[in-house]
Amino acid sequence: VISRAALLEFRLGSAERGRGIMEGVLRNYPKRLDLWSVYIDQEIKLGDEQRIRALFERATHLQLPAKKMKFLFKRFLEYEKAHGDAASVDHVKRRAMEFVERSLQA
Repeated sequence: VISRAALLEFRLGSAERGRGIMEGVLRNYPKRLDLWSVYIDQEIKLGDEQRIRALFERATHLQLPAKKMKFLFKRFLEYEKAHGDAASVDHVKRRAMEFVERSLQA
């Protein structure tokens, strides 16, 4: 319900209020991949590349199961391939490899 309110704020009201609502929800439920995905989608629609990259960085630093992390890294990589340069694509690939290496060591 709260995430729907945030979506309505993004679409019809103030994006800043929508961000505030989403940040509050993510503070309470940081491992909910669906919430991260909705938040990232809304930011992509607004087009602020710096904010989008910061969200992807935050999401990919979480301690989530491998399946969820794969989804996040895949979305991040797709975004960088479409909107970034070779260095940003390499950055995402390197981060994904670091995650895999850490997972294998654990």
